[in-house]
Amino acid sequence: MKNINFLLTLNVGKENNMSYSFPIRLYKYFNYYFNASNGKGHGVHSPFVFNFIGSVLNNKELKQEANYSNKYRALLIRMVAYYIPVVVMELEITPSNKANILEEIENTNTIGLLYIKQIKNVEGLTNYFNAAIKNVNTNSILIFDGIHDSKEMEASWEKIKMHKEVKLTIDLYKLGIVFFRQEQLEKENFIIRF
Repeated sequence: MKNINFLLTLNVGKENNMSYSFPIRLYKYFNYYFNASNGKGHGVHSPFVFNFIGSVLNNKELKQEANYSNKYRALLIRMVAYYIPVVVMELEITPSNKANILEEIENTNTIGLLYIKQIKNVEGLTNYFNAAIKNVNTNSILIFDGIHDSKEMEASWEKIKMHKEVKLTIDLYKLGIVFFRQEQLEKENFIIRF
């Protein structure tokens, strides 16, 4: 096992925000898969998260309505159908629209559900989170794509989880979901198999 870890460590790039190599991603995914809580809710002691797993992740009726080949896209549709947020924003980052997206987030009065896709660098993730945090309330949900794409993205995800306004996070490996529930007294972070 030490040889594998050593070889995997050699593949990590030295450039800032460089994505993990395939062997590292595979290792990280297996680590996530075997350490995550059961995707059916067994062993989850938070009533809110147990309800999320049963009513959103595994709801058969909502799964049929959101009949998409991409399970993450279907999850987003199920979340919108279940939580019925006032404002839904799905933003895809491209090199040409980074400033526009930041401006759009800042100019929104209240964020209901914000899903940001294709975040390729830590500065982007941090900037979008900092812009969004100004416009959240207790019912707001933020979803970030690619939280395990690089060492820097994982570090940024850890900072988001520790933010004082964040009450609950769910790590689905590809997606990070952030809740701001004021009725949640203790901060909780869950890793759920999806």
